[in-house]
Amino acid sequence: MQIALNPDFIWVLFLGAAINGALAFWVYNDSKLQERSGFWALGTFFLPHAFFPLYFWNQMPELIWTCPKCQRDNRAWSRKCGRCNQFYTAEETVARLHGYLNPSDPVVIILIAFLFQEVARYIAISMATGFEMLPETDAVYTLPTSYFWSVKLVVGNVLIWLSLFCITGRYRRNIRSIGLGYSGNLTDLGLPLLLAPALAFVSVGFMQGISWFSQEIPLEKLGNLAQWEQQQWSNSMPENLGDGTVILLGFVMLILMPVGEEILFRGIAYIGFASRFGQTKGMLLSALLFAVLHGYIRSFMPLVLGGIPIFLMGLTLASLYIRTRSLIPCMITHSLVNLILILVYWM
Repeated sequence: MQIALNPDFIWVLFLGAAINGALAFWVYNDSKLQERSGFWALGTFFLPHAFFPLYFWNQMPELIWTCPKCQRDNRAWSRKCGRCNQFYTAEETVARLHGYLNPSDPVVIILIAFLFQEVARYIAISMATGFEMLPETDAVYTLPTSYFWSVKLVVGNVLIWLSLFCITGRYRRNIRSIGLGYSGNLTDLGLPLLLAPALAFVSVGFMQGISWFSQEIPLEKLGNLAQWEQQQWSNSMPENLGDGTVILLGFVMLILMPVGEEILFRGIAYIGFASRFGQTKGMLLSALLFAVLHGYIRSFMPLVLGGIPIFLMGLTLASLYIRTRSLIPCMITHSLVNLILILVYWM
C-alpha cells in the first residue's frame, strides 16, 4: 500500500524539539517557584513522557475545603472559615477537602496515554507481521483494521481511567463537579441534534474544499493533505459492514472516545485552563490542544489545515459545555459527529 504523505523529517525534528523545549521550560519555571531541582527540566526535554508526568503528579496538589455555610474556600489546615468564622472539626474539614484542576493535568494525561498507545501499537505491529522487522511506514500501513482499533481501545480506556483518577483520586472532586451528570433540561439534549450535522458538514466540506482547491491550483502540500485524509480513512475502516471489526469501531468511535475525550478536553483541560487564564483563553487553549492531538503532526500543512475544523469543533463543544454545564450534551454531539463522518465515508 502506498503512503499518501511522507513525513517531513526536518519538520518532525523541529516540532519535537519545540514541544520538548516548551515542556522543559514549563517545568523549569515551576521548579524555581517550588524550589525543586532543575534536573526535572533537563529530563523533560529528553524524556518528556516520563519526566513531565512524574514532576507534576509526584507532588501532592494543594487541597482546600469549602465552607458549607458561606461557600468560601479555606486552607486545608484551617478549622475556622475565614469569612463567616464558623468552626469545624478536623473530621468535617477533611471530608470536604478537594483541589482545583491544573493546566498541567491534561498534558500529563495525554503524554501517558501516548506512551500506552505507542507500546500497544508496536505490540499490534509485531503480532500482525509475525514479529518480523519491517520499516516503520510499511508496518503502519499493513496493520489490519482490527489491530488498529484494538490500539484505540487501549488508548480510550487509558484516557478515561487516568481522567477519573485525576478528578476523584488526585483532587478528591465529585465527578458531577465537572459536569458528569444530566442537568434535567431537555433543551440540552436537543442541542446535539442541531450541532452535530453542522460540525460534520464543516469537516467534510473543508476537506472537499481542500481537495478541489488543490486540483485547481497545483499546490503539492494541499494535494497531499487531501490524499492523506482519504488514506487515513481507507486504512482504518473495515471493507464492509459485515466485518466484525465494525462492532469494535463503533464502540470506540461512538462511545469510548467521545466519553474519554470530552472528560479530558472539556472536563479537565477547559476547567484547568479557564481557572488559570479565564473563560475565553480556556476555550481557545483547550480547543487548540484538541486540534493538535487529532492532527497529522508529521508535516506542516496537514497539521495546520487539517486541524482547523477540529479546532472549530473544540470551540463549539467548549461553548456547549459552558452553556449547559454538563458533559453529556458534549459527548452526544461528539458521538453523532463521528457517526455522521463514518456514514459519509461508507456512502
